[in-house]
Parts: sequence; C-alpha cells; structure tokens
Amino acid sequence: MKTLTKTTQGTTKTLLGRVNGKKLRKILAVMAVMMVMFTLFTVTASAAGAPAAPAGGGAEGTYQTVINFFITWLTRIGMLVALVGAIMFALAIKSNDAEQKQAGLLTMVAGFVVAAVCGAASMFNLFT
Repeated sequence: MKTLTKTTQGTTKTLLGRVNGKKLRKILAVMAVMMVMFTLFTVTASAAGAPAAPAGGGAEGTYQTVINFFITWLTRIGMLVALVGAIMFALAIKSNDAEQKQAGLLTMVAGFVVAAVCGAASMFNLFT
C-alpha cells in the first residue's frame, strides 16, 4: 500500500502513520456506515407529510407522538444493527475466524434485542 506523505519546509510527514491495510479497511467501513446512517436519518419537515395528532391532544398527544417517533426509530436502528451483525457473521464464516463469528453473532443479537424491547413497549403500556 502506498503511504501518503506531506512535505512542508523540507520535512516529510506520514499522514496515515502506521495504519496497515486491515485497519484502513475497518476505518473506511465505519465511515461508509456512518454516511449511510446520515443519509437514512435525514428528516424532511413538511405540513403535508406530518402525522395526525393523537386523540388526546395537548401535552399528552405531543408526548405520545414523541414517544412513538423514538420507538419507531429505535426499532429501525435495532434492525439495522442486526443486519450489520449478520453481514459481519457472514464475512467471518467466509474467513473462518472464530472471534469474528462471535462478534457478528453478538452484534446481531444486540440489534434484535433493541428491536424487541421497542416492540414490547406497547405490550406493557410503558409510555401511555
């Protein structure tokens, strides 16, 4: 891999330092996931697309709307984490790495747990 360097006033400095290929791939993967998350989590505010106010109205209706928003997005984030874990697990199977398999499975299970807790919020009437 070619090392990126910067020359200023006759001295050469390495921009990436001692980053090897595996670290660089991880850094790029994290950056790609962050860009996808920023793209998915953009919110467009418009009156036409706004959800109808709950029947309670007032502060209770606003509270319920905010809680429903957070539960919806936490469920989506949990499922996204589960998807990332499944991909990690699939790639670990390919390379036959036991530690990566375990990390992928734990990530996938953590995502499913977050999604399940959000689904159980209505079952136990936690926020009503």
